[in-house]
Amino acid sequence: DLVRVNMGLLRRLMRGGGLNMEILQLGERTKTEVALCYSPLHAPRRLVDQVRRRLQNARLPVLFDSSYLTPYLQKRRWSLFQGVGYTERPVTACAKLCEGKVVLLVNGSPFALILPYFFAEHFQSLDDYAQKAFFASFLRLLKYGAFFLSILLPGVYVCAAQYAPQILPQALMMKVLGAEQSTPWPLMVEVILVTLMLEIIREAGLRLPKPIGHTVGLFSALLIGDSAVAAGILSTPVLIVTAFTAISMFVLPSLYEQITILRILFLLAGGWFGPVGLSALLMVLILSVCGSGEAEYPFAYPFLPLRRGAVRDGLLRFSWPALNESSYDLKEMEK
Repeated sequence: DLVRVNMGLLRRLMRGGGLNMEILQLGERTKTEVALCYSPLHAPRRLVDQVRRRLQNARLPVLFDSSYLTPYLQKRRWSLFQGVGYTERPVTACAKLCEGKVVLLVNGSPFALILPYFFAEHFQSLDDYAQKAFFASFLRLLKYGAFFLSILLPGVYVCAAQYAPQILPQALMMKVLGAEQSTPWPLMVEVILVTLMLEIIREAGLRLPKPIGHTVGLFSALLIGDSAVAAGILSTPVLIVTAFTAISMFVLPSLYEQITILRILFLLAGGWFGPVGLSALLMVLILSVCGSGEAEYPFAYPFLPLRRGAVRDGLLRFSWPALNESSYDLKEMEK
């Protein structure tokens, strides 16, 4: 039984006890086994009871993958960001258990669900703790920068070119204006076309067999981009901006879906409403992130409410002696 194999992997890493596992059967037709794992020493009883209740209330005809449970575990079903995380690494799952979180294992699925999952955790990885503190901190700052670049850069470029070209350096402004005059599309439409083209090429590369998928994707992007610029259909600055944005997206694969939607929304806001639209949508994004997460825990923790860990192990990653000065789990968070 695969779920028991995964349960055994967790128990091998947590030999000191303090690990409870409950088996539930979900799926009216499949009767799939789901393991509810938590540490009674660190996990709040309220959180465990809430997750158990949501699992028991989930009405699923079939359950073949752990992702089927995500809509039933989330409080804000219509939110762009989800408070449920995924991991394939047993070490990561055990680390989250020691933080007082709940881990769900589904029979037949290699992914473990983590609840609750905070926004800052998308910018962290287990490898950060195996590297030097200064380099891990640099990588985290780089990830935050890549996130904002990937969602804001196309919208800011269109907004600056259409509504405030004076903020660009004169040489750059002349190149942008000259490139746009040689293309038949409005600037916003051009950026949207290139964005959709890159998404189609990416999807085609994923669906093809791996030996040729990456080659076809790279060849298609180079061929179409070079031909479109040579024919005067697309401008070079637009291709550079969208390509740099697409590369920045791959820095945060767990937020790829959210970044894709936000990038298009900021592009439309900047093209239609200018700086006012960008500022308003950015404020909506901040309010969405700062809203309550799962099980009434703030999704923006540890930045909201502000804690010592906001800098020590949130925005940056301090050395192990500094991290060991005070322990962290959800029970400590409720005090």
